[in-house]
Amino acid sequence: MNEPLTVMLEESLEELLEASKYCVEYSKSSPQWDDYRKGGCLGFPSGILLFSIIDSIGSYFRKNKDFEVMVDGKSTIINHSGWEHFKILNSKYFNQDLSADFLKTLYHHYRSSLTHNAVLGGQVMMYPSSEATIFKNLPFTMFEIEAGRWEPIVFMKELYLLCRSAVDLFKLEIDEIVPNSNQVQVMNLKK
Repeated sequence: MNEPLTVMLEESLEELLEASKYCVEYSKSSPQWDDYRKGGCLGFPSGILLFSIIDSIGSYFRKNKDFEVMVDGKSTIINHSGWEHFKILNSKYFNQDLSADFLKTLYHHYRSSLTHNAVLGGQVMMYPSSEATIFKNLPFTMFEIEAGRWEPIVFMKELYLLCRSAVDLFKLEIDEIVPNSNQVQVMNLKK
């Protein structure tokens, strides 16, 4: 039987996904958007929501020595909060193969800067979709801004689809993962 926390978490993840889907599918076409901003989606709010989902799922595996992911060709666990929650992207839930540097960049420039400052950090970019690019169906890629200096691009529609799939898989195991997680132990200590 589901515990109240897992029921709440399932509802929360579904609400975040539903709101992010609305944002990703929204097209800026009304007069309130100038020509530079027209045609895009609601990228900033969808980014906040989708990166929150990644962060949240990763938090339930923090300090779980039985849950290892590959980062930079090495097996590791999610040791701490912050960027380490993004190691979950290299797990079976998201099925990515991202370097530690890329994970840190995603966390700092997208999750943190976007959530806390309502802007993207650095020279990073978001696009509504990768459909019209050579990166079709990829949620992330890198571009070279100068010789040897690379920055990420995030494609919102593909990130939404990746998170949708990850949440569906996570929910299948939520009753085993969440109640025994370090995250729940920390939350219970604060009561």
